[in-house]
This record gives sequence, C-alpha cells and structure tokens, in this order.
Amino acid sequence: MEVKFRLLSETEKLIAYMNRILPNLPKKEVVLKNNIEKNQYELIENIFASNINHKSTRIREKNLKDVLIKLSMFDFYARQLYHKKYISEHQLDCMTRLFQEIRKITYGLISSLKEEE
Repeated sequence: MEVKFRLLSETEKLIAYMNRILPNLPKKEVVLKNNIEKNQYELIENIFASNINHKSTRIREKNLKDVLIKLSMFDFYARQLYHKKYISEHQLDCMTRLFQEIRKITYGLISSLKEEE
C-alpha cells in the first residue's frame, strides 16, 4: 500500500513543479500548455484507476502501463520546453529525476503484479 501512495506523492511533486513553469510560457504556446495540463489530469486519473481496480490484475497492469505512457509524454513535453528555451537545463534535470523515480515505482508495481499471478 505504501508504494501506491509513493507513486501518487511523487507524481504530485512532478505536477506541482510543472505548474510553477506553465504560467511563464508565452501565449503562443497555448497548445503545448493545454497538452501538458491535460496529460497531468490523465496521469493522476490512471494512478487512481490502478488503485481502485485492485481486484483485476489485467486492468491494473493496463492502468500502470498508461501511467508510463503519460510519463513518457511528460518527458517529451519537458524536452520541448527545454529545446524552445522556456526552461533551464537545471529545471529539465529536476524533472528528469522525478520522471525516473516515478518510472521505477511504476515498473516495480507492474513486476509485483506479475509475481502475484
């Protein structure tokens, strides 16, 4: 149970960090900003879905894989922000560390599901 809460906690840290950056984006990047915001909600939704669907291993595994997909999109958006010079290298490094931590937790949860089968 503790690992699930850690996944949510680390994801909330990532979203809070991204939310501090979003207001500084220029108005011309409205599509990128909207995609990041949409991705944030979908990421949290998949985490909650995986916690709620704890009886069905198959559905839970799918939700966790969706978390990994959304996280990969976050990584892509962060690299786009860096390449367009909206964030610094340090900010990108901070986000990358959070991405890695969330990925480790998620892969750990997926492998524990496979062990339960």
